[in-house]
Amino acid sequence: MIGRAIIAALLSCGLYQVPIPTLAGLLALTFVYCSYVFWVFKKWNKDFSGHRTTRRNKYSPSNRSMPPVKTLDENKKLILNNSKHHAQFDTCELLNDVKDMAVTRKKNEVIRERAKRTMSLSVGKVAG
Repeated sequence: MIGRAIIAALLSCGLYQVPIPTLAGLLALTFVYCSYVFWVFKKWNKDFSGHRTTRRNKYSPSNRSMPPVKTLDENKKLILNNSKHHAQFDTCELLNDVKDMAVTRKKNEVIRERAKRTMSLSVGKVAG
């Protein structure tokens, strides 16, 4: 069945007049090219397709490039500026902490104080 389809394709394209060595070479080149395309597709599918890469991955475009270092004020300004563009951030409690860093620092100090190591199993004693 497949042989008849190949013969019909050869007859319809006029390839029946081409010498056999030329036809064999053409088929070999077509096979090599299709194999190469398949290999490239498989490699791409394995390394990139649908996979998020980290900075540590050697195929990542940002490999070995350091992220830009910004100050706290620059980051705070960027966060607050970007939040103005989205309505869902109008009532966000986390942005209030970003706006008022003194409150955030005070809360952090309380957490650090509670996290200190104790000298004994009793609740009141704290390591010095």
